[in-house]
Amino acid sequence: MKDEVEKYRAIGIILIVAMTFFYFILGLDGMMSVLGIFLLFIAPIYFILGNFSLEEDEKLAYSFFIGVGIFPSLAYWMGLFISFKIAISISFIIMVVMGFLIRGYMGKKHA
Repeated sequence: MKDEVEKYRAIGIILIVAMTFFYFILGLDGMMSVLGIFLLFIAPIYFILGNFSLEEDEKLAYSFFIGVGIFPSLAYWMGLFISFKIAISISFIIMVVMGFLIRGYMGKKHA
């Protein structure tokens, strides 16, 4: 349990440092952009990758690069057919549901 608290503390520190840096460079808009990037791109993939036996630094790096590729692609292609704001919301929901499905599949596979 203590190990899990340590990993979330490290992620929190990284996020706070990044948000502070962008606040001083770009102001409030830059800080909110970093928070949005973290919540929409990195967090869903990070929790999906939590189902696999990866180290924390691997999960962070993979979640950034996979999130930068998958989430915008989903939002863009759905945005061609429906409103872009709705496409972003649906893309986020798809990512979260995908995480639950992978967790359910991995749970049944290991049981």
